[in-house]
Amino acid sequence: MKKLILILPAFALMVVLSSCMKCEECHYDGPNGEVELGELCGDELEESEKNGVMVGDTTYEVHCHGH
Repeated sequence: MKKLILILPAFALMVVLSSCMKCEECHYDGPNGEVELGELCGDELEESEKNGVMVGDTTYEVHCHGH
């Protein structure tokens, strides 16, 4: 019973913290129009907004918006 008392708060904390991860729908403007990248979260979101996305020899600026 004591283990259960310790495990439940730890599990609840993990669920709460993981749900705080920032996610946004993202796209880039390619030569033939807008290309959807889908939902990016956390580090992937930050890196994409900072560095863009590389397609062939061209790097495109990534645009994201929250929901």
